Amino acid sequence: MTNQYKILALDLDGTLLDAQSRITPENARAVRMAQQAGVQIVLCTGRNVREVRRFSEQLEAAPDWLVTANGAAVQHPDDREPAFFDGLSTEMVDIILDECAAIDTDPCLYTTQDLYYGHAFRHFLENLQRRGRVVMDEADEGYHFVEDGNAWREVIARESRPFTKAILYHDDPNAIAPLTAALDKYGIFELAPSVMYGGELRNVEVNRVGVHKGRGLEWLAHHLGCTLANVIAIGDSENDLTMLQMAGLGVAMANSEPCIREAADVITGSNTENGVAQAIYRHILGENER
Repeated sequence: MTNQYKILALDLDGTLLDAQSRITPENARAVRMAQQAGVQIVLCTGRNVREVRRFSEQLEAAPDWLVTANGAAVQHPDDREPAFFDGLSTEMVDIILDECAAIDTDPCLYTTQDLYYGHAFRHFLENLQRRGRVVMDEADEGYHFVEDGNAWREVIARESRPFTKAILYHDDPNAIAPLTAALDKYGIFELAPSVMYGGELRNVEVNRVGVHKGRGLEWLAHHLGCTLANVIAIGDSENDLTMLQMAGLGVAMANSEPCIREAADVITGSNTENGVAQAIYRHILGENER
């Protein structure tokens, strides 16, 4: 089959990963088949490189590219530094800390390799775990708990790598909308709010304005000598919206929020039904679902 799609961009959580945050053998097999058909496999996620490498080990072969931190960084899986990078400035990080302090919360800040988080994000993890979803193991390398405001300032002063993005959470889900509005007034942030479990949990992901998964894929497509028309993107959440809208074919998971499904070109099965494999068989390999 002659296929116009040269790049397959895959979100992780809620897409390639199942409810237990694992890549199923069926999805791993289908991804490898797409790769063998000449399609570049791109893991396109809000996570950082260290986290993505842990998941990519569950694939049958390494992905070709990583787009991490919602498009702030693009690189080969084994590269030490990204080929493309557009993270948060020190001024932006200071603003984020100040706005969090104003509503009595704290941020989660990413570099390409590490994740710093405080009490609020720990509560968020605990809430997810009570619902049977494990996002990260705090004992793993690269995760650093930050106790208070003074400790946050110390982290900012000593961390040599620039920060790529932030995730902001509050125990009161109603606090996220005004926090998002407060940050939006600065005009320097890309904001992707997320609503989970019918609104019981909410957070907002924060990047430099203009940085999102769609832009990261646009840079990569140009780097590889093609265009976004040659990209299939599969995702399920707000931070996937730009890549679903900008790709030649945007595929929403059945477990997506209604606004994500409405923005996509087609809908595949859920992340508990090997929806990624279904999409690969149909739209890349030209086969019916298996």
